[in-house]
Amino acid sequence: MLTVICQTERERVERWLMLKWKVCESLSELRYLIVLDDVWYTDLCYEFANVFPDDKNGSVALLTTRLTEVSKCVHPLNSHRLPFLDKKESWELLRHKVFDAMPCPRELEKSGKKIAENCEGLPLTIVTVAHILSKTDKTSVYWNQVANDKQNSVYKDAYDQMSNVLYPSYDYLPQHLKACFLYLGAFPQDYMVWRRQLIDLWSAEGFLNRKSTMTSTDYTFAYVGALLSNNVIIYNEEKFIYHLHSSFWYLCNKEATKNKFFYAFNCLADALPKEGINYQLRRLCIRNNVLLAIEDAHDSIASASTVRSLLCTGPYHQYPVPFCLEQLRLLRVLEALSIKSYEFPMEVLKLLQLRYLALTYDGNLPTFISKLFNLQYLIVHHQYRIVKSVGNPYYLPIEIWNMKELKSLEIRGRDLPHPCEGSLLSNLTTLTGVGPQSCTKDVLEKIPNLKELTIQIELVPVASKPFSCFDHIYNLHQLQELECEITNPIFKAQVVTRFGPLLDLPSTLTKLTLSGLGYLWEEMKKISSLPNLTDLVLQCYAFRGPKWE
Repeated sequence: MLTVICQTERERVERWLMLKWKVCESLSELRYLIVLDDVWYTDLCYEFANVFPDDKNGSVALLTTRLTEVSKCVHPLNSHRLPFLDKKESWELLRHKVFDAMPCPRELEKSGKKIAENCEGLPLTIVTVAHILSKTDKTSVYWNQVANDKQNSVYKDAYDQMSNVLYPSYDYLPQHLKACFLYLGAFPQDYMVWRRQLIDLWSAEGFLNRKSTMTSTDYTFAYVGALLSNNVIIYNEEKFIYHLHSSFWYLCNKEATKNKFFYAFNCLADALPKEGINYQLRRLCIRNNVLLAIEDAHDSIASASTVRSLLCTGPYHQYPVPFCLEQLRLLRVLEALSIKSYEFPMEVLKLLQLRYLALTYDGNLPTFISKLFNLQYLIVHHQYRIVKSVGNPYYLPIEIWNMKELKSLEIRGRDLPHPCEGSLLSNLTTLTGVGPQSCTKDVLEKIPNLKELTIQIELVPVASKPFSCFDHIYNLHQLQELECEITNPIFKAQVVTRFGPLLDLPSTLTKLTLSGLGYLWEEMKKISSLPNLTDLVLQCYAFRGPKWE
């Protein structure tokens, strides 16, 4: 307002200072309660810091905000983060809003508690849903329908009514975070996303400002951390995964549709051509993988020839279904981990623009995989566990060394082959799921810029002598994060580890995770000498012995 009525910046500052002084003077020696609701700017907090006098008379200035950064303007002892309501609190609030002082009919209690639980602890959702329920039939049949279906119109109507309140949380995001936020809406409701999956997909889509010095952990702090700070995503500390609250998931899908950010197939009706749907979209999400086996849906997907990203994120499907890739020659991102392939989908090899490929396949990768010369992210999971540590390794084809653009390689149950002369993957910064066979000197020298390495080993019962996967790790002069996991550890204190001594590790390490190795505590001295180590994670019998000295 001052900016509008004042002709110069100097006049605006003078009037603002005068206004602050008058407010402070008028409140002096009075007992007051002032609420600054839904504050979005830290500058505003600092501007008001000296406006409200503290006369030690019980006066309170209360500030509410959705942003962690704004809350930091307040002294930590005077700030309080509101948690989600638990099941009991959610039900009490819903019951009170629907029935007021009247008791809830006994036949509605069970379904009512489930409806409250479906609101996921957010008071705004509970109150809005309660308002809708209070105007509908209070019968057990209807309430059971609402309780058993999170896609029920009651919830959708509630999210629609809430969208005006929630929209500023999206609108106030910095521009580079808006695309990252909307992308989470491409996954099904309540979908849990791993950190690395998010970072790799965002990077392949071109959302991240890639810097050679940054690891996936750095990007987590820079991007995921920023979304957490804005309180638009939720982090599950027990499972180390991220997801959207359903109210924000609905907002994401609403904005994505409006901005043509992605289009989602949830059921056959979504896949059938209809007026108003524009298939000239960049991203297509398949949230029900069975649709890929239905001819009408197959034809609809084929008509979306301009699609750059195909995300098959529905529940895991144990039977193979066709990928429908024949017409999608411009595809850059193919996320299909939830679809099992008995045979490698050879049509993938025709997608020469592909940057990101993730699928579930137990067999050997074809030698022609190297035709995907633009591929930067290759993720291949297996449905059944593959013994790969000693005497039974599964190797990638030798042609993998020709894929010069690779940045991240997640090949659980497989190993890198011995390199040919002249082989070099200089862009590879992340290697996940390999065994000791990928940790030889010859292999590690050909991936000199590796920053993150995850080693997984399955012990065999009759190992003849101690072995180690750390003998040549010191050759990785840029390695920052190292994880080594025994997938079938032996939980016996008297058992001597079959690993050789823990040799020198790169001084560049900032994070080290060990699981199931059974080292003696004496080996900890070598870890303590790492000058840059900030995170040490020891899990599942990483060391053995009665005392850590």
